[in-house]
Amino acid sequence: MGLQTDVSRPVRPLSELLEALRDRGLRKGVTEPGPLPATASLPTGQPPLDAALGTGGWPRGALALLDAPLGVGATSLALGTLAACQAAGGVVAYLDPTQSLDPATASRLGVNPDWLLVVRPADAAEAVELAGWLAREGRIDALVLDLADGGLPRGLDRLADLLVRAGCVILLLAGAGREQAGRLASVRVALQRQAWLATGRDLVGQRVEATVTRQRWALAGGRAELDLFFAEGRRVDRLLREAAAPLEEQRVEQLPALRVVGA
Repeated sequence: MGLQTDVSRPVRPLSELLEALRDRGLRKGVTEPGPLPATASLPTGQPPLDAALGTGGWPRGALALLDAPLGVGATSLALGTLAACQAAGGVVAYLDPTQSLDPATASRLGVNPDWLLVVRPADAAEAVELAGWLAREGRIDALVLDLADGGLPRGLDRLADLLVRAGCVILLLAGAGREQAGRLASVRVALQRQAWLATGRDLVGQRVEATVTRQRWALAGGRAELDLFFAEGRRVDRLLREAAAPLEEQRVEQLPALRVVGA
């Protein structure tokens, strides 16, 4: 998927991969990639959240924690941001130490794999180190730092300070260390599921309330209602979005379990 490190192949320096990403765009006749013009913020991919943040999107220089329990849309929101940033002409990356990124899901959520730099560090500590290197290089607009499957390594505090000077946006996915990450992040957005989205009995997504609980560049407290759609199999059908209606969470438990009735 896109440009990525692969342990089965000779490891290439990240600087070479970034240059290859740039060259790929030029050969396709695409406008020369590189950092977006010096705007104050990057789009989240969700206009209501752009407004709730009070800065028109993720403020440049932010270490932004997507604070959500497992399955409440943090990864979907992060991938949506990468897609929106790509659509605006930016260069994006995904640091994936646990190899949890699903290329098909990312693509269905709008990410262009030809413009995505995927890096698979050996562990979380190396992921934080590489995130700092990419930010200092100044050629990445937004990247996802996926630490959702483990604890937080040291160095996040230094990374937060570095970003303010570098102008890159890092979206942090954290698992067991969410509370600690929240104290270090300059922007913190809490996600809470309000309802499932369904067409008939088929669940196609979820309605999530996003609350800005920390915002270094504006007043915190903004709220937004987001509709995040699934990207697996038939659920990706965009026509379903128009027909989707909220389904209260307690009603989901009443739906019949999946049964295999024959081949």
